[in-house]
Amino acid sequence: MNRRVIPLICSLCFLTHCSSTTSQSSLEASTIPILSSPARANTWGIPEKTQMKDGYQLLYTNPFNSKEKLIITGSNKLMFFLLYPPHIRGTRIINGRAIEVDEAQLWKKALVADQTVKWYHAHLPSAHYGSIFRTLGTELKDGSGKIGQYRIEVEGTKNQMRNWLSELTFPQQ
Repeated sequence: MNRRVIPLICSLCFLTHCSSTTSQSSLEASTIPILSSPARANTWGIPEKTQMKDGYQLLYTNPFNSKEKLIITGSNKLMFFLLYPPHIRGTRIINGRAIEVDEAQLWKKALVADQTVKWYHAHLPSAHYGSIFRTLGTELKDGSGKIGQYRIEVEGTKNQMRNWLSELTFPQQ
């Protein structure tokens, strides 16, 4: 019985989210509001822009530390989202010893363009990259009421994630 209820609840949550999201036909790629970080652009330079068929991606990289990045993905399509944050898994160095971790985590919340978004710790740091934090795919509105779907990813620290999310803005209308 319990095995059938959980997938049913997940399906109902997904359907509820889909039914409350603006239909795809009212979101054209050209009308997606551009969420950006003027503060990161001023500090690190102009972001690398990638145009996609259903939106865009902006990549800001610290020119002096390649393990500090901010990626903003905007789309007119519904983005993948999670009901619960995934466990953080990997290896941590504690007192000089490598310890395997598998820890549950809670959603963290932040304001992006005066709207609440949920985020989580996606990956522990390694020799090749820093800690990675991600928001859920979330719907945001600009000042004129235009809607887009967004996902933000930060490679850096938890405090950088909080600060850089708070710096994100839509262009003034």
